[in-house]
Amino acid sequence: MIEWLRNLAADEFGRNLITIGGTLIAVAFGTFLGAFKDVFIEGGKRKRLAWLTAVRLTVILDKYVDECSACVQDEGSYDPEGYRHTNGAEPTLEYPGDLGWTSLKRELMYAAFRLKVEHDSVVKGLEFVGSEIAFPPDYEEYYSEKRVLFSNQGLATLELVRSLKDHYGVPTADRRDYDPRTTFDRMLAQRAKYDAEREARRQELEKKRIEAGEPPGLFPI
Repeated sequence: MIEWLRNLAADEFGRNLITIGGTLIAVAFGTFLGAFKDVFIEGGKRKRLAWLTAVRLTVILDKYVDECSACVQDEGSYDPEGYRHTNGAEPTLEYPGDLGWTSLKRELMYAAFRLKVEHDSVVKGLEFVGSEIAFPPDYEEYYSEKRVLFSNQGLATLELVRSLKDHYGVPTADRRDYDPRTTFDRMLAQRAKYDAEREARRQELEKKRIEAGEPPGLFPI
């Protein structure tokens, strides 16, 4: 190989050919290095954007969890006329328009969007229950549904926060004084117990009706 290059460089044409070839190789190598550098830099930027997006989203979600926890524990208070009112507003969930959604993993982005859709559905559902179903002055039907729906929202949000932490190593809220998951689980357990007792009463009443020769009840109590 070396001897061949020496023979090639023996005349003017060969030297020119070697010079041109070396130049082309240098240009190609420089182009490769530039492209590799761009890919490396863009990859680093994307990772930083994903981490920052996850941090911002986690802060929003942690706040939402705290609001859900306060909401499900809000038993309301009574005005002088004996009507029951909530002590605090319902939780809110809004995402900034400049969040770098596409930098996140698809399943996490979808989970965040779905959480927002479910939140809006909960708010509309509770509005209907409060205005059309719940009876004054206690409006217990509204409070009962509020505990369940926002407990479920809180648990779903905690799972999303955990996933963000697992994927991106983001910091989360310091809740050494209380565990909202325990609160949500307790509210759901209380509702499950209430529903089970109600069903037991219904079945017992239905049994007595049948034994007395009465027609079965058309609607559950």
